[in-house]
Amino acid sequence: NEKTLSGYCALTKKIVNVSDVYNIPREMPYSFNTSFDRISGYKTTSTLTVPLKTAEGRLLGVIQVINARSPDGGTVAFTKEDELLITHFAANATVALQRAYMTRAMILRMIKMSELRDPKETGAHVNRVAGYAVEIFDRWAYRHGLNDVEREKTRDTLKIAAMLHDVGKVAISDLILKKPARFTPEEYAVMQAHTYFGARLFDDPQSPLDSIAADVALTHHENWDGSGYPGWIDVMTGKPLKTDSQGKALGRKMEEIPLGGRIVAVADVFDALSSKRVYKQAWSEQDVYDEIRKMSGIKFDPEMVEVFFEILPSIKQIRELYPEQE
Repeated sequence: NEKTLSGYCALTKKIVNVSDVYNIPREMPYSFNTSFDRISGYKTTSTLTVPLKTAEGRLLGVIQVINARSPDGGTVAFTKEDELLITHFAANATVALQRAYMTRAMILRMIKMSELRDPKETGAHVNRVAGYAVEIFDRWAYRHGLNDVEREKTRDTLKIAAMLHDVGKVAISDLILKKPARFTPEEYAVMQAHTYFGARLFDDPQSPLDSIAADVALTHHENWDGSGYPGWIDVMTGKPLKTDSQGKALGRKMEEIPLGGRIVAVADVFDALSSKRVYKQAWSEQDVYDEIRKMSGIKFDPEMVEVFFEILPSIKQIRELYPEQE
């Protein structure tokens, strides 16, 4: 609203330059909330608030700087030169935000595309899996002493990567993808290709998100004991890089499976077992927990199973937050 400096700047999309926030003219619609100064013990005097707006006039936010300094260290009003400098900085920030928004929009469209193709890839499912994955990672990061900066950076990219874990299913035939029954062995073999089809979408990584998304798409069906799929393959051809005595791709095992893949494996299976499908009923809560424990050290990283049960109240909250629509 226009009663605050930032709100007025956002509404009018104009620069607001105030020399003394404690002496704003009465005719102005905005005022300064002095409680922030009282809480922090810091005295605000001059402020400069600049809108972050695109070339099309769309507002993305505002940037506010306080207390311009004179050469002798005193607090002075912001000058017209300061306005030009901060406006230039704001323009660069706007471009960066636009690119981030465009990236996010494209990712959300990819997720929606997966949802349209696969009736099991509902918005609720991908949000639950992403939510579980982030909670598991947070506890794992706490256990391993990751600093806050690294933890926040990784959790944000992991959340999006987890939402894209099954994006490769867009390359699978509808005859298999939408089959209202269990797969035959031949159909199951075709379905397994969704892992490397998904990873191919990120084969030219431009950011940490691309790398983590590729890892998660490729390895979330790998098993801790090496019995999962697709194993050691060339993502672009699907051909084995490491083979067993029968010439089949060796599965990745233990720490050969990237962290994101080990986390999403638990999150995805938990949600699949807990959810109703056309070919099965949802398992009971206790049966799901028993299965997760039983698969520790076989299908799942034992530490991830420990972490999962440590944060079980959070897991339950996420499941309630994103219920499946009948």
